[in-house]
Amino acid sequence: GMQHGRQPFSDPPDVVDRIMRELNGIGAQLDQLVSDPRVEEIYGVDGDITARLVGGGTMCIESPAQPEAVLAVLQRLIAAAAENVDASHPKVDGIRVLLPSGRQARLSVSIPPRIDGAVSFSLRVPQKRNTTLTDLVSFGSLTPEAATLLETFMKIRRTRVLVAGPPGAGKTTLIEALLRAVPASRRVICAEEQRELNAPLLNGEYWQSSKVETLTDLIRSARVASPELIVLGELKGPEAWELLMAGTLGVGVIAAVHAEDTPGAFEALAVCATKAVPATPFAELEARFAAMFDVVVYCDVDDAGDTAQRQVTEISVVPPQLTTAAGGVAVTPIFSRTDIGEDME
Repeated sequence: GMQHGRQPFSDPPDVVDRIMRELNGIGAQLDQLVSDPRVEEIYGVDGDITARLVGGGTMCIESPAQPEAVLAVLQRLIAAAAENVDASHPKVDGIRVLLPSGRQARLSVSIPPRIDGAVSFSLRVPQKRNTTLTDLVSFGSLTPEAATLLETFMKIRRTRVLVAGPPGAGKTTLIEALLRAVPASRRVICAEEQRELNAPLLNGEYWQSSKVETLTDLIRSARVASPELIVLGELKGPEAWELLMAGTLGVGVIAAVHAEDTPGAFEALAVCATKAVPATPFAELEARFAAMFDVVVYCDVDDAGDTAQRQVTEISVVPPQLTTAAGGVAVTPIFSRTDIGEDME
């Protein structure tokens, strides 16, 4: 009969059916979001799921899903990536998963006892980018003069460009545009944690890190492969030291780093490299990075409104440094705007 006010499982196949429908339902909703070219990231807590769009806006799934169904769909992705998440291992951090569409994404998941609810997750879906410098001018991200300057830098054989800025400011998009301005004959190796760059390389390769190879391993191999240009989607750790070594070999370099301002970019690089060579004085690392890079392009984002506005706010050259006792790196801005939306001078 009735127990604790709940319907008895009079029809177990029906229950299985309901659960499968729910699973396929949330699977279908996630699928729909993942295949939407505007979606950059999908994140959720229990059954509430939100997608962050390329322009900076967000959209939510109208009907909340069953948290168990969300977890079951994520479990499948995790298992397929040969990982697992359970009470004794309540998280996965940024693992690469293969989506039903055949595209790759990065998945982070937390479950109890780490969190109170059933599940929280973020799924970063790299959109295939195909932005050119001309596109960035039409988006209002660059002035025509700044775009011409960057195009000229890309023609230089051993060009060394550092792209800096906060998360979500369009650093990867700018690198994509720079790559598309590189002469086709140039031998290029791109190393990323996850494939986001998409420029056609006639004479190059895209490599990505995995469980068996870190970014440090990739750059070490890239150095030996003697490319003319090494491109690094994002510097976060000890691979910065390997990149510095590559730079001393006379290889061209384009790399991105999170930073709050242009001088802070060199500090961020030194912090990364310190993980590989803790005994090397910090100021010396900073000075070596300053000697390696010729140009710093700073990207910024204003996300106060409904949509995020992303702009290049400064392009600076790095002159030979006169080391000051205080340390730090001095740069000379060529183009800059005082704020997002202001004119570039």
